[in-house]
Amino acid sequence: MDSHADAKAQDLVDNITGALQQGNSPDPIVDLSDGAHDEYVDLVSLIQGLRDTLVPVEPSAEFAAHLKTQLLISEAGLVARLRKMPARLHVAAILALFAGFSLLLSRRLFGASTAQDISEEPVATAL
Repeated sequence: MDSHADAKAQDLVDNITGALQQGNSPDPIVDLSDGAHDEYVDLVSLIQGLRDTLVPVEPSAEFAAHLKTQLLISEAGLVARLRKMPARLHVAAILALFAGFSLLLSRRLFGASTAQDISEEPVATAL
């Protein structure tokens, strides 16, 4: 299926779903679309089945209050997130920091104060 046909199929599914959510019949949408009518009938029945099965549920007030307190009480900030990271990640970060400082220090000690010259190589271009 090419991208144009895929986009049309997605638009059709979106239009059918919107019509069913508003309580309208999807028949005018299916009749206007070009393609196999049987596929769209199966698609409409699938979307109707999903709409009937998946009903929205409101969380209880107790659950909402508990979730709110958990979110507000949780530790925020960089230090708290760093404390929750695994120890091997701490070790890797410390080693990377140490390696970076040692490279900078060795560069200063051995007199490489200027950047190395980078020579440009010719690149083949299309004619």
